[in-house]
Amino acid sequence: MSLAPGVRLGPYEILRLIGAGGMGEVYRARDTRLDRTVAIKVLSDAFVADADRRARFEREARAVAALNHPNICALHDVGESRSPGDGEPLLFLVMEHIEGQTLAERLSSGPLPVADVIRYATELADALDHAHRHGLVHRDVKPGNVMLTRAGAKLLDFGLSKSHSGPGLPALSTISPEAMSLTAPGAVLGTYPYVAPEQLAGRDADERSDIFALGAIVHEMATGQRAFDGATAATVIGAVLHAAPPPVSSLQPAAPPALDRIVSRCLAKDPENRWQSARDLALDLRWIAERPQTPESNRGPRNTNPILIAAAMLLALLVTVAAGVIYWRTPAAQDAPVRLTFTTPAGVTLADLATAGPVTISPDGRRLAFIASASDGKRLLWVRSLDSANPTPLPGTDGAAYPFWSPDSRRIGFFPGGNLKKIDADGGPPQTLCPAILPRGGTWSQDGVIVFSANAGNQLYRTSDAGGAATPLTWHDANSERLWPSFLPDGRHVVYFARPGKPGIYMGSLDSPETSLVAAGYGGVAYVPGYLLLLQSGSPVGASQTVSLIAQPFDADRLQLTGHGMSIADQVEYRTLWARGGFSVSNTGTLVTAGNTLRTEMAWFDRQGRRLETVRGLVPSASRRFPELSPDETLLATTDVDPVVGTTDLHVFDLKRGADSRLTSDPALDSQARWSRDGRHIMFDSARDNLPPNLFRTSAVGIRREERLTESKLIQRTDDWSPDGRFILFEMLDPRTQWDIWRLPMKPGSATAAGPAESLLNGPLSECSAQLSPDGHWMAYQSDESGAWQIYVRDIDGPTDRPGKQISNSEGVWPVWHRDGRELFYIAADGTLMAVPIRTGRELEAGAPLSLFKTKVAEQWNNIRNYTVARDGQRFLINTRVDEASDPPTTVTLNWPATIRR
Repeated sequence: MSLAPGVRLGPYEILRLIGAGGMGEVYRARDTRLDRTVAIKVLSDAFVADADRRARFEREARAVAALNHPNICALHDVGESRSPGDGEPLLFLVMEHIEGQTLAERLSSGPLPVADVIRYATELADALDHAHRHGLVHRDVKPGNVMLTRAGAKLLDFGLSKSHSGPGLPALSTISPEAMSLTAPGAVLGTYPYVAPEQLAGRDADERSDIFALGAIVHEMATGQRAFDGATAATVIGAVLHAAPPPVSSLQPAAPPALDRIVSRCLAKDPENRWQSARDLALDLRWIAERPQTPESNRGPRNTNPILIAAAMLLALLVTVAAGVIYWRTPAAQDAPVRLTFTTPAGVTLADLATAGPVTISPDGRRLAFIASASDGKRLLWVRSLDSANPTPLPGTDGAAYPFWSPDSRRIGFFPGGNLKKIDADGGPPQTLCPAILPRGGTWSQDGVIVFSANAGNQLYRTSDAGGAATPLTWHDANSERLWPSFLPDGRHVVYFARPGKPGIYMGSLDSPETSLVAAGYGGVAYVPGYLLLLQSGSPVGASQTVSLIAQPFDADRLQLTGHGMSIADQVEYRTLWARGGFSVSNTGTLVTAGNTLRTEMAWFDRQGRRLETVRGLVPSASRRFPELSPDETLLATTDVDPVVGTTDLHVFDLKRGADSRLTSDPALDSQARWSRDGRHIMFDSARDNLPPNLFRTSAVGIRREERLTESKLIQRTDDWSPDGRFILFEMLDPRTQWDIWRLPMKPGSATAAGPAESLLNGPLSECSAQLSPDGHWMAYQSDESGAWQIYVRDIDGPTDRPGKQISNSEGVWPVWHRDGRELFYIAADGTLMAVPIRTGRELEAGAPLSLFKTKVAEQWNNIRNYTVARDGQRFLINTRVDEASDPPTTVTLNWPATIRR
């Protein structure tokens, strides 16, 4: 939570936000007691919530506070306060406020003068010597943690420091580079070009690891080039482990050769061959500073004998050729792929793949974007740099889904609350580009064109990244889904997945209505230079499974596949119903894959959250969804996957006999059953007859007969029947007003409407999930009119312009009435099942919401209900996740093309 100017943390008054990082946010503040400016770092909620991590940090903070050195940023205080509004605990550090620029910012304009290089290197070596003598290893020495001021260099941010006196923060690395975790304890922290080889090899950091990092910084200050660099993290790691950078003097002739020796010794692969203390390093640097010499004098007297010069040049040429032969004949370390495991910090949970999208890598391979929820249940867009220890949530992205990157890797498109927005990857206010209802992915071209799928894949649109109206593309088929588009490099052609018909990957052009089949039988696609990555769609049986990812050679000029494909990843998560694959790829050889499969089961729980029993006869899977009990509670209507075409049908399960029967069999998507109050009929929605989903009715007993209730070109979904059967409630997706709630009067005992449908709620934002009270007088529903989903109740016959009464006190979805009308249930943002006491009469009175228990309800952010309530209000049937893991395993593969070359 960002703090506003004027907020007080004890004696410290917040002035303004000046930065944010993995550990928290940094503010400029005023110490009101001493009337001085300080910097305050407010630690992230996830950090504070982890008791062990917090205790370790407080021990280390005391050690860091003992440091007193002119070249180390001073830590003045550690405090705890309560956040404004919600009263949550805030842990903060009070540090010296430093004016200047970071060394990273200075290096962006080129190398430093040699005198400054030696001066700053000496000051940093002195600072490290002071810290090491107090038992602290910094572990994250890099240009971004060095501030250049008028007084000299200051070493910042001992947030990753490790004490040698007693238990400290986790060792910098405790695992091999083939299975490095990006964020978990024991992970490689710091930044790859400055991380010592022993850390990459899984050994603890010590003082000599900081010396290695300082050597890399000195090389970069003097030459303007990183000592270890590469297009991908894999090549950088390979260089750190196996390569030696060129001498400083070969790139900066003004540098004294003695500096070559110092840098070379700092960067020795074996710690035993480095300087063994920062003090010794500082002494040698002072020796250079005190003996200013020209490069010529350092090299001794010149020999001008032309014969010797020619011999030396010939020898150098032979050495160079030999070195080249050895280089090309010896497999380079960077030719091997490196696999890392991505995990989220404690208290942060990745959102579901189907409803939020996978972890997405930027085109330059440097950052990850993903959707996750913290302990408060808020679903935000997060960004994680591969060379940073922790991800950062982006404020203002509540309810985000399906992020995708701009081609320059600086901005991210995402879909919150029925809109397409963009935001700078470094943070800032998001900008709304256009409406985007029920999105299914987007893609961004070099020309500033964004193509996205909306209306549950019913239509592809194009818009400008500057904002403006969205224009439907001409590749339209009302009875088809067109999902997860991806631009080809020409910026005119787009590949995407389409179904039904012949499911597979298709290609269309912004300049033509024609489309063509690229590859049948695949369920996901992304272009990288030279290849299309294609995800096998797998078997339609089962809504969640793992499949193989294929790299298929692709000629981007001729727009056609060439050669033979090769599997580059197995066990990649795939969601059949959403046709969504858990993978993302950069242009620089970094591949991100998720290998989890969602498994759910229908299970009964009591009001205390105790699991009573699983519905017998239903095999755990992700296929069964949207449970709906019959009025007499003997039958359970659900949605399940059609084993032939991969779309969904309605099923009715006999709870007493354990027998399952299929209720519908049309190849279109049939979904969301709703029982009539007498239990004789079921209303559902289906995309048939070349129309989007509309309303249908079928008999639940006797001879099955399906009847169409509505015929519209707009998407409709079922909500509820009135107790007397006189009307039905449904929701309709209008591009102008998003989801609206409508009432359709019905003739008794007939599927024929008694009159035209009537709009009950059609505000500018979404209203949906309508549920009638048992007496038919009150309508509960969810709306995002406040900026987040909330539960409301209103008189079904009241004025349409009169706002409903808000029932939830925090975010909530999926209202369900108790059969006696005295209680209303809903699911809170963090998955907690809530109960609200209700009194009805001429006016409705609602009590304070009560927390019953934390659920593991599946696909919580999908606004189609995934639980139901027994008549007595004491038992709850929930489509609950089987897996215990809070988030799926995600693998980051650096230099994935090496898997093809090997």
